[in-house]
Amino acid sequence: MDSFNLLTETHNNYMRRCLQLAAKGLGSVQPNPMVGAVITYEDKIIGEGWHQKYGSAHAEINAISAVQNKELLKKSTLYVNLEPCSHYGKTPPCADEIIRWKIPQVVIGTSDPNSKVNGRGIAKLKEAGITVIQNILPDECKELNRRFFTFHGKKRPYIILKWAQTLDGYMDVERINSEDKIDYWITNPELRVLVHKWRSEEDAILIGYNTLLRDQPQLNTRFYSGKSPIPVVFERNQVIINGTSFQYSSAEDKIDNIIKCLYTQDISSVIVEGGRKTLDMFLYSGYWDEARVLIGNIHWDKGLPAPVIDSIPEQSYTINGDHVQIYIHQTNN
Repeated sequence: MDSFNLLTETHNNYMRRCLQLAAKGLGSVQPNPMVGAVITYEDKIIGEGWHQKYGSAHAEINAISAVQNKELLKKSTLYVNLEPCSHYGKTPPCADEIIRWKIPQVVIGTSDPNSKVNGRGIAKLKEAGITVIQNILPDECKELNRRFFTFHGKKRPYIILKWAQTLDGYMDVERINSEDKIDYWITNPELRVLVHKWRSEEDAILIGYNTLLRDQPQLNTRFYSGKSPIPVVFERNQVIINGTSFQYSSAEDKIDNIIKCLYTQDISSVIVEGGRKTLDMFLYSGYWDEARVLIGNIHWDKGLPAPVIDSIPEQSYTINGDHVQIYIHQTNN
């Protein structure tokens, strides 16, 4: 392997480690991005860290803190999957700390889409005489932070639709009255734990008012140790976010207003677990990024049909006899 390809592979390997570290922050750092950082000296890792919690130190600072001999920083390379911040937020700018410690080279996965950064961190590093190498595994870096990139690029939260259905395609039993509360489970206990893990990874969970009345769902993560998402309920011309009501005119577009309300509240991702009408509203509007369909190993023969996505799932797997299908929606919305 020639020296150029060897160097490229070295950069790729350290960036993969950054992504591994960054992923540990899922569910804890939003609305911030997931970021991991690695510091190397003579091709050996001497410090690494990740952004662990919103409001706490960023990945670069944690990696610098992990280096025992700070004198080595002047001869080291810092790898990070996202451009170092250049503005004061909950913490001081990471770019300033990198400059202060005189780290001579920084390798970056992708630039930051946040308008408060968006190239300014890179420019600040270059102005200080630091060698900056960009676009290392950029697709993988953007995929990890797809919630963050969607929020800043499309000015809306990343939207995940989720429902459970039987093998013959039903998602709800027949009810004599729409407000009848009926307790039933379509999927096994393992998938219930999985769903609560999914909930812990997103900012908010959304249902319609009919689902609230009919099922009285708890919308929490009682089957998993992670944090519970912010509950969101919409009814006619209002969106209720964590108990606070946001009104809009009944003549206005419902889906646009729901998304606008979520965006203005800094909600970067939402998992939609409503009924058929709610799910169809998102599906037909095109405002969705993923659909996660759980298929229980049972037949009902009758009931409320589940939505149908006319495409092949990106992923399919089985857990204790029940099935999981993940659909990815390529959308400009």
